[in-house]
Amino acid sequence: MDDRPTSDSVLRGAEVVAPPMDGALRSAISQAIVRIHAEHYGKGATQAKTYAWDNLVVTVLRDVLTTAERTLVGLGRADAVREVRTTFQVTMEPTFRSTVERLTGRRVQSFMSQVDPENGVGVEVFVLEPADGGAPAQDA
Repeated sequence: MDDRPTSDSVLRGAEVVAPPMDGALRSAISQAIVRIHAEHYGKGATQAKTYAWDNLVVTVLRDVLTTAERTLVGLGRADAVREVRTTFQVTMEPTFRSTVERLTGRRVQSFMSQVDPENGVGVEVFVLEPADGGAPAQDA
């Protein structure tokens, strides 16, 4: 993996400082995730919002299903939609990871994805390595 700082990162001595997780960054992540879905599924979400806390980034996508997926759900085959979506996410994981890493300036430690076909909602979850490069904080 490329250890060079992103264009949004700041090099301070030998340390790379990631950009703050402000509204502009969260919006950029939402737009990028929707774009990935649109490019590879043929349809992006009509609404997306990204939340960020410490080392966690969660993008909630609404109205994510394609016409074919909505048809399957209507026929009682939400399981088939989940299975195809899971396969898609596993295949596309490097793209999702590299996009979030580029935007945040931080390495993605873990990526998870889920869809609720009955409600047309999806989530993309990214656990980032700590900004200071240390070990993740342990909750007491």
